[in-house]
Amino acid sequence: MNPLPLHPAPAPARRSAPRALTAPSGPLAAALAALAALAFANWMFGGAFLRGDTTFWLQQDGDLAQYLAGFNAYVREPWHWPLLRLTSINYPDGTLVTFLDAVPLFALLAKLFQHGADTPFRNPYALWIALCYALQGVGAWWICREANLRSWSALLAMTLLLAAFPALGYRINHISLMSQWLLLFGLAIYIRGTRLGRLAAGSWIALLPLAFYINIYLFAMLSLLFAADLGRERQRGQSWLGAPLAAYGLLALTMAATMLPMGKGSGGGEWGFGYYSMNLLSPLNGGRLLHFKQALAQPGQGEGYAYLGVFMLAMAGYAWRLRARLDPGFWRRHAALTAVLALLTLYALSNIVYLGDTELFHVDLPAWLNELTSVWRASARFFWPVGYALMVATVITVARLAPRRRAAPLLLALLCLQMWDLQPRHEQNRAMANKAAPARITEATWDAFLAGQTTLQAYPPFGCGKAEPSQTILPTTLYAARRQLNLSSGYVARVKKPCDNYAAEIAAINAPRTAFLFMKADFPAEADVRRLLGAKPATCIAADFAWLCKAPAAAPTMEKQQ
Repeated sequence: MNPLPLHPAPAPARRSAPRALTAPSGPLAAALAALAALAFANWMFGGAFLRGDTTFWLQQDGDLAQYLAGFNAYVREPWHWPLLRLTSINYPDGTLVTFLDAVPLFALLAKLFQHGADTPFRNPYALWIALCYALQGVGAWWICREANLRSWSALLAMTLLLAAFPALGYRINHISLMSQWLLLFGLAIYIRGTRLGRLAAGSWIALLPLAFYINIYLFAMLSLLFAADLGRERQRGQSWLGAPLAAYGLLALTMAATMLPMGKGSGGGEWGFGYYSMNLLSPLNGGRLLHFKQALAQPGQGEGYAYLGVFMLAMAGYAWRLRARLDPGFWRRHAALTAVLALLTLYALSNIVYLGDTELFHVDLPAWLNELTSVWRASARFFWPVGYALMVATVITVARLAPRRRAAPLLLALLCLQMWDLQPRHEQNRAMANKAAPARITEATWDAFLAGQTTLQAYPPFGCGKAEPSQTILPTTLYAARRQLNLSSGYVARVKKPCDNYAAEIAAINAPRTAFLFMKADFPAEADVRRLLGAKPATCIAADFAWLCKAPAAAPTMEKQQ
C-alpha cells in the first residue's frame, strides 16, 4: 500500500495567458481529460448504452429498476417536507428518495426543473453514467494540476488509468456507486493541502455535503480521507477543528430541510457485514494474467471486486523503491493517510478474513460496533480509496522521480499493458451493458385488471416474504411508479414493516380504488388469499408471481338498465 507520494511542490512558474490555457494544468486540458474518459466509456460500453438505448435499461429485476422507480415517483409527486420525501412508495408512511438509491442530489435538481403528475416517465441514468466518467477525467486532471505535473503523458496515463479503474465499470448495476470521481476529488484536495502546506478547508466543506447527497458509502470514504488530512494538519501543529465543524455543521443544516425527520422505520441497519467482504485475493484476481480457481468464499464477496492490475502493482513496487531512495521522509509526512488507508483495508476484509475459499480467522466484534457495521455492511467497497490512492501515487511518483527520459515511456507502457490486462473485464462490462432484460410483469394483464385503481396494497411487505425480492417486489415497485400507483410496500433500503397481522390490516382498509397484491410464494392458493380478505368482496386473478384482487365492479343501476 503506497499513500500519496508528495511533499509541498514549488509554485508553478508564471506563464503567459495563452500558454497557461493550453498547458497540461489549464482549462483546455481539463476538457480534454473529461472527453478522454468519456470516450473510454463510449468504447467500453458502446454509444447506444450511453444514450439509454440498450436492453440493459429495460430490466425490471435489477438495481436499475429501483433507481428508475425512486427517481420517477419522486419527481412526479408534489413537493413535500422534508424536501427528499415521497409518499407513493411505502404508502402512506412514505420514505426518502435516499433509500431508493436514486442519487438524491440528481433527483432533487431534476425536480426543480419539472415535477408533478404530468411529468413523463424518464431514464436519466445513462446521462449520469456519462457524467461520472467525464468527472472521472476532471478528477484525474485536478490531481495532476495539484501535484504540479507538467506532462501531457502523465495526464493521459492518469486519466485513462483512472477511467479504466476496474471497480468503476464493475459497478454498472449500482449506478450511484459509479460516482467514484468523488474519491478522486478528495485525493486532489488532499494533494492541494500538500502543495499549499495547509488544509484546503473550503474544498472539503463543499465536497463532503455534496457526496452525502450522492452516495452514503462514498461520503463515508471521503470522511475518512478528510480525517487523514485533519490528522496531518494536527501533525503540522496548525488549527484543525474549524473545518470539520463547518463541513458537518453545514451538512446538519441541509439535512434539516432535506431529510429530517426521517419517519418511523427509516434509516435502520441491515444484515451483511462479513458476507459482503473483500477476499484477500480480490486485488490480484480479475485480469488476463492472474486467475485463481477459488477466488471467492461466497457470492457476497463479489461486492469486493478490487482488481488493481498486475502491471500496476509492478509499477507501484518500482515507485515504492524510488520513494525509499529519493524521498525517505515520505512516510512521516503522510503517516495519518497511511493509517487511514490501512484501516480502510482492514474494514474491507471485515471480521471474517478469507484467502480464496479458506477462512483464515474470525474475530467476534463487540456489540457496540453493530450500529456501524449494519449501516456500512458492504465493507468490501472501502478498499476503493486504497486502490485509487495506490494508482495516483504510482503515476505521480514515476512522473516526478523517475529519470526524465524514462518517465513518459514508463507511464505510456503501463497504460497499454493495463488496458491489455483488463480486456476480459472490458468485454464483460460490454456484455453487461447489452444483457437481456426478461419481463417479470405482464403489463397488459396488470393494466387491464388495475385500471382505475390508485393504491396497491402488497403482502407480504418487503423483507417479510419467501420469494426473491428482486423478482417480485422490485418489478412491482417499478410498475407502480410507471402507473403512478401508491404502493404500500416497495423495494426500499433500511425501511421495515411488520410481518404479521395482515388480515387485521386489510380489514381496516376502507379506501376506495384500493387493490391488493399477494405473492404466490407465500400464498400459493386463492383460498389463502380469500382467508386474508375475510369479508371483503373481491375479484381476484393470477398474474405472474402474484394474485391481484380488487373490489368487484358495482352492479349497474336500474336507470342505466332501462
